[in-house]
Amino acid sequence: MTNFVKGCLGCLGIICILALLIGGCTAIFQDDSTETDKELSRENSSKQNQPDRADQPEEEPALSSDSPEPEQEEEEPESSPSNDRMTATVASITDGDTIKVNMNGREETIRFILVDTPETKHPRTGVQPFGPEASAFTEQQLSGKEVQIEPGIEERDRYGRLLAYIYVDGQMFNKRLLKEGLARVDVYPPNTKYLDEFQEIQSAAQQKQIGIWSIENYVTEDGYNTEQAEETPKQEADTASDPAPAPASPAESYKNCTELRSVYPDGVPADHPAYNSKHDRDNDRWACES
Repeated sequence: MTNFVKGCLGCLGIICILALLIGGCTAIFQDDSTETDKELSRENSSKQNQPDRADQPEEEPALSSDSPEPEQEEEEPESSPSNDRMTATVASITDGDTIKVNMNGREETIRFILVDTPETKHPRTGVQPFGPEASAFTEQQLSGKEVQIEPGIEERDRYGRLLAYIYVDGQMFNKRLLKEGLARVDVYPPNTKYLDEFQEIQSAAQQKQIGIWSIENYVTEDGYNTEQAEETPKQEADTASDPAPAPASPAESYKNCTELRSVYPDGVPADHPAYNSKHDRDNDRWACES
């Protein structure tokens, strides 16, 4: 009996030890599971707080010192819209530097600023050299076209004409006249906005001796010297038309009037090669007259 009890007690002890061991392992696994769950929870929370990379813009790489600098923007072309320009349609051409336009329902006469072309209709000067060429060029470039008008600081001259810079196809037409040698720079303050640029263009045309610059001393500060322009071709024409002087006839000598009359029965005048004052006794500049 005693041995049986002892055996049972031993078995109970072993069972208790095993129960303790199993309970400890379970606690350890539970702790590990809890820690794992906590870590997963922290990771999920961190991901939720971070924005989705797909939604974030990609950062541009920083420019290194060797990277080329970005290109500078080009200057605005003359054709860019401007608040101080008005649109009009060219109705007719008066001459090289004056036109009529239709603008805002009315007709305006426009006189180009800072340029002066030779005259074609002036009552005093008449038609000046290169005046017709300037008018034809303006006709060809502007007639019937839509243009932009940039008025000067002083908008009107004494004749009531609108003073302006004219733009066609995006370029200033005033400059074209200077470039082609069909106009000179004409300064009337305060309308001098583009004066320096205009003078540079004029100098280039002058060096090329084109248009008005092909006639020496034709262009002056006050306008055009028409007399000088006409004098040069006239001198050339006179030189070409003058006949060469006739060679002088050899002098003829006669001893007396009888001998002279045998050749020239009526005698000879003073400009004749046979004339000799000793045969002109009455000094009437005719020798040996009958």
